[in-house]
Amino acid sequence: MWIPALEKAELRIRELKQTRHSFATTALSFRENPLWIAHVMGHRDSEMVLKVYTRYAEGLTGIADGSSLDKAFCQAVSKQKENGVN
Repeated sequence: MWIPALEKAELRIRELKQTRHSFATTALSFRENPLWIAHVMGHRDSEMVLKVYTRYAEGLTGIADGSSLDKAFCQAVSKQKENGVN
């Protein structure tokens, strides 16, 4: 079923596992949650995703100092303050 689908879409023939690898690395590059990626791929936890795929996604975000997390935290705190939540 896989090969005929690729042929019909006029795509280069590739093994299904290559598509899984592409999905995982692309999802990581879009900063998707590794636990969600693992769930979609059928893994019980994110260990496999982090062990295998993060080496391909290193440096894709260009931020390795926690500033993205800090920004998200500050935005969440500001939103809570606006809504009167302490």
